[in-house]
Amino acid sequence: MGLIEFIINIYMLAFGLRLFMPAASPFSENPIQRGLYTATEPVLRPIRQVIMRGEPRFDWSPVFAIIALVIVRGFLVTTVMGVPLSTSLAAGMLDVFDFVVRVIAILFLGAFFISIESPFAFSQSGHMMHNIAHFFLAPIRRFTGYRIGRPDVSALLGIVLLGVLHGLVLYQAGAMVAQAAGAPVDMILESIVYVIDFIFDVLFIVILVRAVLSFFNPDTGNALFQILILFSDPILAPIRRIMPSTYGIDFSPLIAILILRFIQVSLLPLLLRI
Repeated sequence: MGLIEFIINIYMLAFGLRLFMPAASPFSENPIQRGLYTATEPVLRPIRQVIMRGEPRFDWSPVFAIIALVIVRGFLVTTVMGVPLSTSLAAGMLDVFDFVVRVIAILFLGAFFISIESPFAFSQSGHMMHNIAHFFLAPIRRFTGYRIGRPDVSALLGIVLLGVLHGLVLYQAGAMVAQAAGAPVDMILESIVYVIDFIFDVLFIVILVRAVLSFFNPDTGNALFQILILFSDPILAPIRRIMPSTYGIDFSPLIAILILRFIQVSLLPLLLRI
């Protein structure tokens, strides 16, 4: 069941990305868009033919695909674990919401790194990430302003607001089943820490993967490797300025990982004691 849930989550992410990439096609210049189209179009095409007749202004087929996956997941949980269907569907929707919050949080982090001109910020992948993030951050940017080369405060505020929304939804869901624990403020604070902690986990993986790939001289033209650099270089570059490579060995990934883990283990828990 764990493997099936993982596959379902991956496809939910793919369908969510397709929702904001209507121009994706097998002829797209960006390899990520081509791969995304190849993986999702066999499912989305029948949905358009059955549900969305004519030429709609916006392609909502990815939304229907995500809903279908939630229903399928609910039936699987009911069949395998004997949980009531309504409960499994509700839990599935909360899982989808949690998954979406985490993905958007990483997207906002990417938007922040792009604003400070991280390497490959203006690549095809960076441009795509910027456009998707702007869809969500535009209302905040009306108040904070936005300019490339200046730290994007709206992206950081967006991450905090995601934590607030996550906490409110979980609190309301718990209240509906009479399982709410503590005050809503506590739930919101826990959710903000949860989102930040997840971001640190992702940064840890990104830095580790980049450090391993550096031994194999990867192609910097590869879109996935460009994303790794986009997310890791803003953290590694300041460390390299303080501690340059010694005898050709770059210790910045190790130092960055130690700093990230120290913050996660020692500092983030302090926020929950406020």
